[in-house]
Amino acid sequence: MLFQNEESSLKLDIVNYELPADGGDPASDDRNWLVLRCTWVNEDGVIVKDTNSCLLTYELKEMTAGLKVLNAGIRDSYESDFAEPYFALSAWAAGEDFQVGVSFFLPNTMDGDDIAEVSCTMTKADLTALIGELDQLCARFPDRA
Repeated sequence: MLFQNEESSLKLDIVNYELPADGGDPASDDRNWLVLRCTWVNEDGVIVKDTNSCLLTYELKEMTAGLKVLNAGIRDSYESDFAEPYFALSAWAAGEDFQVGVSFFLPNTMDGDDIAEVSCTMTKADLTALIGELDQLCARFPDRA
């Protein structure tokens, strides 16, 4: 997932589940936490990389569905409501395009810059491509019982 404007960019990759398939309490969400890797290039050109386990598999599906509804014109906005506040995404229709805001908490930075944020404009083609990428991630990281 790449979000960028003229001054900065935020690339998020889902790299794995946080725990192995047999790890954690099977009666909880433990097995469904996903590890997100962030590469943020800020306005000064500084590159910051970090990871955070902050998205559940079903939240990934809900985000994908919410963006599909937005892209189809059924709703005019999408706002994430994840269990952990460390990753947030909002998007809304703006004429023919979409405005998108993304933030990601950087838990391991020591320089005081602990939130990566990007606001950008996406075309319908950009949003459709993002949804395609998210569909692939949903297939790669299904809910585990």
